[in-house]
Amino acid sequence: MKKKFYINSNLERLFSFAATLVLILMVNIVLTQTLLKKIQANAEASFIQRCDDTVDDYALAVDARLKQLESKIDIFYAKLAYKTLSIETIKKFLLDEKKQIVYPFNMVVYSDKNGVSWNSEGEEFDIKDRLYFQKIMSGESTFYVTNVLESKHDGKPCLIFARPVYNEEKEITGVLFASCPIERAAEYFAKITGNNRNKRFAIRDSNKRLILHYNSKWLNWVYSPWKYDDKILVTDDEEFKVKESISTEGDLVYVFYRYSEISPWTISYAVPVEDFVQLKKSQSAYQNFVLEVIIISLSLIFLLEIWFHSILEKHQILSTHIDSITHLMVRSHFEKEANKMLRKHPRSKFMMLEADIRGFKFINQQHGENVGNQVLLQFSKLLYEVSKNYEGILSRGYADHFYIFFKISSVLKAMHFFKNNFNKQVDQIKSLEIPFTPKFGISFFIPKKMPASTTAQVLITRANFAKDTIKENALQDFAIYDEKLLKRSSENNFIETHMESALKNNEFFVMYQPKVDLKTDKVVGAEALVRWQSPELGYMPPNSFIPLFEKNNFVVKLDFYVYEEVFKFLRKSLDKGDPAVPISVNMSRNHDKPERFVHDFIVLLKKYQIPPDLVEVELLERSSMDKNILREITIMLQKEGFRVAMDDFGSGESSLNMLSTIPVNILKFDRSFLFANDAKTGKLDETSETFIETLVDLGKNLKKETIFEGVETEEQRDFLRKIKCDQVQGFFYSKPLREEEYMEFLKNHR
Repeated sequence: MKKKFYINSNLERLFSFAATLVLILMVNIVLTQTLLKKIQANAEASFIQRCDDTVDDYALAVDARLKQLESKIDIFYAKLAYKTLSIETIKKFLLDEKKQIVYPFNMVVYSDKNGVSWNSEGEEFDIKDRLYFQKIMSGESTFYVTNVLESKHDGKPCLIFARPVYNEEKEITGVLFASCPIERAAEYFAKITGNNRNKRFAIRDSNKRLILHYNSKWLNWVYSPWKYDDKILVTDDEEFKVKESISTEGDLVYVFYRYSEISPWTISYAVPVEDFVQLKKSQSAYQNFVLEVIIISLSLIFLLEIWFHSILEKHQILSTHIDSITHLMVRSHFEKEANKMLRKHPRSKFMMLEADIRGFKFINQQHGENVGNQVLLQFSKLLYEVSKNYEGILSRGYADHFYIFFKISSVLKAMHFFKNNFNKQVDQIKSLEIPFTPKFGISFFIPKKMPASTTAQVLITRANFAKDTIKENALQDFAIYDEKLLKRSSENNFIETHMESALKNNEFFVMYQPKVDLKTDKVVGAEALVRWQSPELGYMPPNSFIPLFEKNNFVVKLDFYVYEEVFKFLRKSLDKGDPAVPISVNMSRNHDKPERFVHDFIVLLKKYQIPPDLVEVELLERSSMDKNILREITIMLQKEGFRVAMDDFGSGESSLNMLSTIPVNILKFDRSFLFANDAKTGKLDETSETFIETLVDLGKNLKKETIFEGVETEEQRDFLRKIKCDQVQGFFYSKPLREEEYMEFLKNHR
């Protein structure tokens, strides 16, 4: 395990003096030459590694840009997918969408399953002889990127980006593709280099035709400059396969290259061989100079000075790789080192852990940043002690995030070791001045089950995803990324790519769960609950998409969609003369601008002319939102005539503190309090009854209305009625209902 330690300065001086004396006795010209040759080899290895990293980074960026192009095609695809449309409708669609075509595409084309195509210019032609058409229609590919082709529109060189179109039965009915002139493609991918456009990057297709070249005049040329077989450049750590070649300017170059994972392209980076020669010359000159200095000087003072400066230089280099608080490597350097380990040991198994501290921000808030830094340092030492016996690396990321990566012999043994040492960690943490609770996400690299191209970044993402599934579950300390999480990850990816279109297509809908007054057994309100009916994934409850929407902030849009659906429903009920009772809507934690939220909420309410007394807003007690923001929103809503409820009261971290700062009208108690019961009779145990009665009395004493959710049995209802709880909602009275069902229920219980 690689970690930086510091020693006492006096010991450091003593050690350096002794080491210098030994060097004076031992150093000779042969050893000096060996040392300097090593320096030269390291410089060459570093240069080679930088070249290899450069082409690797560029190849990843090219594939990322291809993914962006796929997303741009999906803008059109979403309007055609899973529909049965006539050819005339599709033709009209292409013409209508012509102005929506975005750079770098110049046109969008649709082909039916027979290869007859129509483009956004109104032209018709046949593409059944094209390979991309055959690949898509055969089902072999869902996104296909071509080599350079001659456009059937104007005969000019272009690239085609194609994907299948499905009908309502999920059968492939045609191909949607976009055409990109090669000049635009070159300009599009050249932007990746930013300020490094002078670097010799190039992209060739599998026919050796140039798609991108640092000299634009070579675009669309067939250029096959390989002079010999692969030339292997070797360092102490690994081997690099490159091509020895002749550049378009006639220079001898080394070409570092990668194959695109998405397209049939080769991405290359040409480095003049002269650069390597100059590096060797400069290193040789440096070597000769140092030899002369050592031979001439050979004095203690000079040797000490050289040693002192070399240490300073080393510290300067490490300063960009080492975290100043924990002395661990930073994440960016950690990822590079981890990727090297994966490449060096492609047949070995590895374990990746991501760790953080529960409620770390509260430690900083309550005790100050200096104390928080001390907690981070203590945690890093514990992690180091646990993992130092393994061949691996340890890193600190942002805030309280730590990463551990090491080689393992088996998953079973690694987990056994982790669990044993985790328990030891917990015992040590309890004895600290400020104890804390860590949580871990774990992922594994298994060679036979995962592609060799798997990177450290992928393993970190998976470990992070596993850790995020723990959330606020205080009983779970770690989670492992497995097939179930992989499936959930795929579903989350699908959800994120389809959420906007789902909102536009009204796939989200609102259900209403009645609230019943315990004195009269009549309906006095309802809660609006959002659901999603996806054509692809089917019916989805809110816990399958709301947490993800809270992360990506889409929940803000969804909230206002729900508000509008509720206001439409209330307006329709009022216009018909149907009975109407207050409906409560939830406000997610992502609304962090009180004035803007309240303004937009009222504008929407006035649009449908709904009286404020028919709407309640529920705030989530466990919300991570700043309490001052919640207070502002509550007061502003109350001034406009709305009533505000605190949802899930009693289950959060600081209920009483929130009550003292946020003047809500209603306390809504979480259903979890009703779970501590005899499963056979549904009767609450004595402890639970006492606690619930205390909560309800607290609400009464504070002159708040009280409501319990999750009531499912007659025993629960009777107990809550006995302790004078105001209202309940739950399956005992009714499950969440569609508009028509809810209205019928309301009419029958008024």
